[in-house]
Amino acid sequence: MILKELHLYNFKNFSEKTFHFAQALNALTGNNGVGKTNVLDAINMLAFGKSYFHLTLNQIIRHGQQEFSIKGIFRDTENRNTEIVLLQYRKGEKKILKRNDKPYERLTDHIGRIPVVMISPYDRDLISESGEIRRKFLDKIIAQFDKEYLADLTAYNKILSQRNRLLKYFAFNNTFDAETLEVYNEKLSRYGTRIFSKRQIFIDKFRPYLQEKYAWVSHRAEEVDITYRSELQDKPLSELLDENLERDRLLQHTTKGIHRDDLIFLINGYPIRKFGSQGQQKSYLIALKLAEYESLRARKKSAPILLFDDIFDKLDPTRVKQIVKWVETGTFGQIFLTDTHPERLQQLLKDINKQTGIIHL
Repeated sequence: MILKELHLYNFKNFSEKTFHFAQALNALTGNNGVGKTNVLDAINMLAFGKSYFHLTLNQIIRHGQQEFSIKGIFRDTENRNTEIVLLQYRKGEKKILKRNDKPYERLTDHIGRIPVVMISPYDRDLISESGEIRRKFLDKIIAQFDKEYLADLTAYNKILSQRNRLLKYFAFNNTFDAETLEVYNEKLSRYGTRIFSKRQIFIDKFRPYLQEKYAWVSHRAEEVDITYRSELQDKPLSELLDENLERDRLLQHTTKGIHRDDLIFLINGYPIRKFGSQGQQKSYLIALKLAEYESLRARKKSAPILLFDDIFDKLDPTRVKQIVKWVETGTFGQIFLTDTHPERLQQLLKDINKQTGIIHL
C-alpha cells in the first residue's frame, strides 16, 4: 500500500494539517520539535491503532482540545484501488477506527492490512528494557501476517488475566477450586503451546535476515545472533502450571507461561546488552528493524511502508545513499525519513529517478 495523503486534526502539535506524499520516498525536514516524528507516528497509528511511543490517547490530543483524528488515503501499487483509514478519539469516549467509512468491531481485524516498520531512536529500549518490550516486538511482526497467531495471543492474554483474578479470589476468600482452575490451565496450555511453536519457527527464519543486515550495516566482522528463550522449551505448559501451583497461589499470579518468554540478542556469542559497545548496539538495532522489514516483505509478498526517523544519526552517508538507491531497484516500497538538514536531503535525492518529495516543517 502507498500512502498518498495524510490529514491530521488536533494531533500532537498539529492543529490541522494535510500532507501529500510521493509514491517512492518522502523526506521530512525541519528543526527539532516541529513535528517530523509526529508525522511518522501518525502513519504508524493508522496501521496499528496506537502510538509507537506508548502514549495514551489523551496524551496525543493537542493541548487544550478534546479530540483528535488521523485520516490516511492509501492506494495499491498499481494505483487502482483506494482505501481510506480513519482513526478518531474524543476524551471520555471509545476510540474509533474505520476503513472506507466502515468501523471495525475489533482492532485486530485491521492489523496487517497496512504493513509498517518504524526505525526510531526509542528502539534502544529493545536492548535496555525488560523482556516484555522484546515480546511485543516479536508479536507485532508475526501478528501482521498470521491472523490465527493474533487470535491465539488475544485469547491467551484474556485467559491469563482471568486466571490471575481467580488466584487472587482464592487468596482473598481463603478457598480453592481445583476443577475451575483446571479449565483455565487447559486453555492457557492450548493457546500458549501454539504461540510457542510459531515463535520458535519464526525466529529460525528471522535469524538469517538479521545476520545479513548486520553485516551490511556494521562493516564489521562480529557475528550476531538472536535466540528465543521460553520455559516451554524444557517442559509442556500443562506440566509447568501443575508444578508451580503452590507458588502461583502464594504470589497470586501465573508465574509460568509464554508471557515470560524473551529474546536474547547476541554478539560474538555474548549478550549485546552487557558486552556490546554503543556503536555495536546501534548497528544491531538497525539490522534488527531492517530484518523485520525483509521478513514482512517475504511473508506479505509486498513491501511494507518504512518509517526511518533521524536517519543520519543511525547510518553513515554511504549506507543512507544505498538505502535510497534500493528504492529504484524495488527493494523497498514507500519510505518516509526525517532529518534536520534540508541541503543534505536534497543532495541525497537528486539522483533518484523515482517519485520523491521533500517536506519542510
